[in-house]
Amino acid sequence: MRHVAIIGLRGIPDVMGGIETHCAELLPRMAKKSEDLKLTVLARRRYATVADPVPGVKQIALYAPSGRGTEALVHSHWSVLYARLFLKADAVHIHGIGPGLSVPLARLLGMGVLFTHHGEDFARAKWNWLARFVLRVGEFLALRFAQCIITVSAGTATRLKKRAPARANRIIHVPNGVSAPATGGAAEVVMERHHLEPGRFVIHVGRIEPEKGQDMLIEAYRAAGLALAKSPVKLLLVGAADHESAYSRKIATMKGDGVELAGRLDRDTVFALNAQAALFVLPSLHEGLSIAALEALKADAPVLLSDIEPNRNIGLEDRHYLAPDSVEAWAEGLRGDLSRHAVREGFDASAYDWDVIADRTLEALDEVTQNSGCISKNPRAAGDA
Repeated sequence: MRHVAIIGLRGIPDVMGGIETHCAELLPRMAKKSEDLKLTVLARRRYATVADPVPGVKQIALYAPSGRGTEALVHSHWSVLYARLFLKADAVHIHGIGPGLSVPLARLLGMGVLFTHHGEDFARAKWNWLARFVLRVGEFLALRFAQCIITVSAGTATRLKKRAPARANRIIHVPNGVSAPATGGAAEVVMERHHLEPGRFVIHVGRIEPEKGQDMLIEAYRAAGLALAKSPVKLLLVGAADHESAYSRKIATMKGDGVELAGRLDRDTVFALNAQAALFVLPSLHEGLSIAALEALKADAPVLLSDIEPNRNIGLEDRHYLAPDSVEAWAEGLRGDLSRHAVREGFDASAYDWDVIADRTLEALDEVTQNSGCISKNPRAAGDA
């Protein structure tokens, strides 16, 4: 029985974040498909509340400091030590370039390392120069020492291969996935609480952080005059900040006059809200491959996305993309008949099948635990560039 520790996420289930959603979908499928695999999530104590969060996966909550700049760094190193000394794990699967700083330690302790690169976090507006430098070092160390590197973005895979051609055969692109919800969630409760009508609200889903562009979106919403229209259209922001900041306080002061803050909601509820929204919007300055956008597309919501490479990788028509930092462009996109943003072509849900993604990840993990490197020799995943 192989024992693999999962490191770098806050916890599962229903913890907001792309990595957390990725793991909540991926891990039970991996456990079901491989009878000789034991998976243990080493989560952060203040987020994880369930010891057995999904079928076939155990979760252990470990201490992590609450500081924004130290939480992931300290927790990932402690988790690697715990995985080796207490779990006797054969390998670790580390997620995110911040936790990537702990990859050399895992290799030094004799464990195999599969690393998943979820996005260039050093581009996030919330980080100062020192934090960005540390994140770049984390990416470098993961690229240098992990036996296999998965990227959720095709563009990132291309850049990493150009940057480190000697490691190119260890880098593979496996996209994020999307699946239908298990239940209808509590969408009706949320709509009643915020006085929403089907087809009369715009929805945004994401953590309250500067790179998500919620402040620009609210300005564009007000410039478009949707709250004052004959048939008013509200703006619903779903999500919250991990740590209170000047930006999260700013967004809190901008609510009202048609802007509703829903806070954190479970995935099934969000999916049902997407299905009833007039439009899903994602004006981010930075993304990996947005699961929130994929889920909106799966729910057949009309969409507008920021014109950045990871969103372009989804492959929609040009009309679905707007400049990420332009109030004028987004205000124009929000005016008029929002159904014109319905998706006619460019999205194939089968390209983002979690079962296929689980198979690809298991193949990579097999190679790591057999100490034979990576699987770039295998057929390319759906969505590869």
